[in-house]
Parts: sequence; C-alpha cells; structure tokens
Amino acid sequence: MIHFYDKNRKIVMELSNFSFDDEQEQKIRFSSSISYAPYKAFQYIEDYKVYFEDLLKELNLLYLNKIKIAKFRPIERQLEIYLKQLDFGSIAVSIRLNYLDVDNFSHSMYESALEINYEIEQSFLPELIADISAVLANVNQTR
Repeated sequence: MIHFYDKNRKIVMELSNFSFDDEQEQKIRFSSSISYAPYKAFQYIEDYKVYFEDLLKELNLLYLNKIKIAKFRPIERQLEIYLKQLDFGSIAVSIRLNYLDVDNFSHSMYESALEINYEIEQSFLPELIADISAVLANVNQTR
C-alpha cells in the first residue's frame, strides 16, 4: 500500500490492491481511495509501471532539494499527484482524481474530478518513498 498523509498524519489517499501484468510495457492496476474532510472517492486505476518509477526518482530528488516539483501524471490521467517544495521544509500536495464515462447509447462523455490541496512536512517523504519502493519491488518479484 502507498499512503499519502496530511500534516496531522491522517490518511488522505491510499493506493492499494496492486496487481501487475507480464507485458513488455508493464501495467499496474490498483485502487485509489481518497478521504478528505467531507469528500470521499474510490476508483480502480490502470497505468504503466514507468510512471511510478518516475515518481519515485522525483520524490528522492525532491527530498534532497535537487528539484522543486515531483509529479505522477500518467497518460490516462485518472490520477494526478503533484508535490511542490515550499519554504521551511513544507511541501504542497495536490491530488486530482479524474473520472470519465461514456454513455454507450448517446455516446455522450461525462467527466468529473475531485481535487485536494494540502501541505505536508518534508520529513514525510521517506515513508512515501519506502511505500512506493516496496510496491515496485513486488512488481519485480512477480516477473
């Protein structure tokens, strides 16, 4: 599981139920559960492993103050995550859960999104990095 906490160490988003395929461009399927103030959302997501690998690299660089923004922005954009370095060890977090549905009868498209913005301390990053590393290690063990 991968947990995203707010400043008070309450879970804002949990990524869980990871499963992987065995293709060349390995896909990861997982569920995203968001709970923040009165808002709750749940969605199954599928995207490529490389986006988690990129996020992990950027989080490590963000923690070392070598970059200002780390992002998870896969091509499908079902889930977008941005972490931006602020002053005094604070990090602004923006999570956006996007949902797109197509009506098979009318062929109309319906889109909705939940966006949450909050701050965390830089000291929360090692745990997030460890969570993502553990998920990616599990991917490599299943191959």
